[in-house]
Amino acid sequence: IPLYLAGAIVYLFAVTSMGIFLATLARSMPQFGLLSMLVFVIMMLLSGGNTPLESMPEALQFFMQLVPSTHFISLAQAVLLRDAGIDVVWPEFAAITGIGCVLFIAALMRLRTTVTLTQV
Repeated sequence: IPLYLAGAIVYLFAVTSMGIFLATLARSMPQFGLLSMLVFVIMMLLSGGNTPLESMPEALQFFMQLVPSTHFISLAQAVLLRDAGIDVVWPEFAAITGIGCVLFIAALMRLRTTVTLTQV
């Protein structure tokens, strides 16, 4: 349970970073709502929880490796169903953390440029 909770916390960081980045792209709250529904629903449907990732086209498989939910589903299945330890799921932890950091830095850079443009 602690390993799963640690994975969930890292996943929440990555998804929150993605939400902040999407918020910097939208000009209004309704636009952000529509954009986030589009992104998050598709992200969850194609992440491998409903259908196996291997049954998707290779280009889509590659693209879905850039999404944190794919790695979290792999981590959750390994920990909860197969009782895997940190020695097995550390690549998923690293991938989720890396994706979250990249999204957070992108959101921060985008927010800084947006704020400086509105002040001019």
